[in-house]
Amino acid sequence: MNNKTHQPVMLKEAIDALQVKAGRWYVDATFGRGGHSQAILDQGGRVVGLDFDEQTIDLARRRFSEALENNSLILVRENFDKLTQIIEQLKQEKVLSGQIWGILFDFGTSTDQLMAEDRGLSFEHRQAKLDMRLDNRLGVKASDLLKVLTVKQLTQIFEDLGGEEQAKKIAKAIVRVRENNPADLEVVGSLVALISANKSRRSGHLHPATKVFQALRIAVNDELDNIERVLPQALALVNPGGRIVTIAFHEGEDRPVKQIFAEWEEQEKGVRISKKPIQPTETEINQNPRSRSAKLRIFERKE
Repeated sequence: MNNKTHQPVMLKEAIDALQVKAGRWYVDATFGRGGHSQAILDQGGRVVGLDFDEQTIDLARRRFSEALENNSLILVRENFDKLTQIIEQLKQEKVLSGQIWGILFDFGTSTDQLMAEDRGLSFEHRQAKLDMRLDNRLGVKASDLLKVLTVKQLTQIFEDLGGEEQAKKIAKAIVRVRENNPADLEVVGSLVALISANKSRRSGHLHPATKVFQALRIAVNDELDNIERVLPQALALVNPGGRIVTIAFHEGEDRPVKQIFAEWEEQEKGVRISKKPIQPTETEINQNPRSRSAKLRIFERKE
């Protein structure tokens, strides 16, 4: 089966950064549709692919059946913050042999996940439940947060994780609604209407609810803490001379990567290949506007 129907953001830059060599093992910590992994396999590399989405893994097992059969691909349904545990278990089971030469993280949420009606991540599915869990094994949904957090806590989430300018006004409106009709905080359409009513007219290309929805998604899935937890694991696992490559799509994701890579370089654990992030070409931005905010960073472990 042809797996090249979907090309992820900054594919060439990411694969070049990994310096793929035939026969070596690489970790694609955010497998998604498998675009990065396919490119690694095409160059003779071998891949451990991680994804916490059950549907994604099921689809990948069908799409990549040949690579799975010839042992050039291992798929694991798990969150990347358990990276050390996953790799150690694969080695103990003798499924994985050899060193890890590169680890790739694409922190963007896939279009498939955003548009899935049952997740409540898209404004288009107005009747969808406000779930927002990317891994359905997680316990807390977005609607749960909206029903229990204080105005102060909601404001902080909307400001820190979404950059929402009207955070406090929206937080107060949410608390007012839940006191009178908490069921209105169960579905996407009600929250979108509440946010729109408490913001000035739409400016630029962003929907009024974009920043609040982003903030809730990050909070529900503990995305930023996961990044801070996994990077030290990645450094310990990657072979000396190997590389960690990250692609971030907003400042909240990129900030911890930037800080941690700088600290490692100061501690002489390795080098940042570029002090400034690599960004997509104008050609790619024109072809895929979603790539506009992408920032790619590379860290090479000291030999």
